[in-house]
Amino acid sequence: MLQITINEKGGQPRQETFDKNEITIGRVQGNDIVLPKGNISKRHSRIVIKDGKFIIVDLKSTNGTYVNGKKINAPQVVKTTDKIYIGDFTLQLNPGGGGSQSAERQASLRAPVAPAREE
Repeated sequence: MLQITINEKGGQPRQETFDKNEITIGRVQGNDIVLPKGNISKRHSRIVIKDGKFIIVDLKSTNGTYVNGKKINAPQVVKTTDKIYIGDFTLQLNPGGGGSQSAERQASLRAPVAPAREE
């Protein structure tokens, strides 16, 4: 499962969760992530999950796909700390997704632990 946080310049972030190994990104319906702006190509890029790695592939888009501000010219492995720039949008990956499950797990980690009893 992969959760992607999508930020549009000047807009509210949104999160989408995917349970597949290939996610398409583009301007038109039919893509897994639709970014409806003129500076996004119809089929702009693709994220592939292979051998536990996340790979971003630019699909010969007009304006390019960038990772951490650098244009990619070939498929590139991305980490969760990397930012993917597509037009006016920034994408960040969060493997595992399930935000509420993670929040529950974090809350249980913070729960106070009863002191050990001496007998």
